[in-house]
Amino acid sequence: MAKKSSAHTLEYILLGLIKEQPAHGYALYDRLRNTSELSLIWQVKRSKLYYLLDKLETEGLLSVSVSRRGPYPDRKVYQLTSAGKKALGIWMNSPVMSSRYIRLAFLSKLYFLLKENEEGTAELIDQQVKICQGWLQNLQRQHQALEMDEFINSQVFLFRIGQINAMLEWLENCREQISG
Repeated sequence: MAKKSSAHTLEYILLGLIKEQPAHGYALYDRLRNTSELSLIWQVKRSKLYYLLDKLETEGLLSVSVSRRGPYPDRKVYQLTSAGKKALGIWMNSPVMSSRYIRLAFLSKLYFLLKENEEGTAELIDQQVKICQGWLQNLQRQHQALEMDEFINSQVFLFRIGQINAMLEWLENCREQISG
């Protein structure tokens, strides 16, 4: 599978949910909608969810079996393939490479890692801290290189520096809460 950006986090959330328990589309939709932690991170329309399930099946990350239900329509039950398990593992253990996806992708990764590998969670936080520190240093260098009369540009950099500092503080809080 081609490496996906953080914009495809919902696909990985579906893989994670199916790894926890194989399910049909509506059950996944219901779990996403009613799992308090995930519903605070992601909301999805049913049509998008079914589209993504079909896409993941086409990519070989999911397999399907048919559940016969008597007089009711048959249901497709999705299971993770070995390629799906591998892709999910790589995604869960990789830091987020863009600050705009910290809330969506990083929190989703934490959700699944905490269920399966608390030690991996600490490693992921450490990796993310290093990346955030790199972003911070880069922004600070760019800010220092500005001319004195570039007020708006300066404010943009100060805002972004503040965001990264807040992320670092939040990541430290996560680390403390998990280890404590």
